[in-house]
Amino acid sequence: MAQVTNNGNVTPIGLPNGVLVPPQQTVEVRGWGKIKEHPIVAHYLKEGVLSAEGEPEADAGDAAEERQALLAQLKTLGVTAGANSKLETLQSKLAEAQADAKAEAIAKLKEKGIEVGEDVTLEELQAELAKQQ
Repeated sequence: MAQVTNNGNVTPIGLPNGVLVPPQQTVEVRGWGKIKEHPIVAHYLKEGVLSAEGEPEADAGDAAEERQALLAQLKTLGVTAGANSKLETLQSKLAEAQADAKAEAIAKLKEKGIEVGEDVTLEELQAELAKQQ
């Protein structure tokens, strides 16, 4: 298992497997070998926002855990998917659902006269929407 640290001071970082890494904290992350290849995670690693120590373990349970985490994330976004779906399918559906949710949040904020950039995370947008209500 890898030890992943959020080197930022303000924003927690959500990983594709559903793990949340609070600012200035380190958490254990299963399946790091795959997660670190995600484009956004790779960017955070390159920029030093995230850092990781330890080698990822080869664990057959990782795929099942990742599948369950993806299904849970999809459910929170209102998307239902079959429990027997491939990981790639679930990841694709999640990326699409997150993009849709982000676009919807941006539109709602614009309706309220609040301009936001495209580089803002879904979590930040949702937090801003919550403050506005």
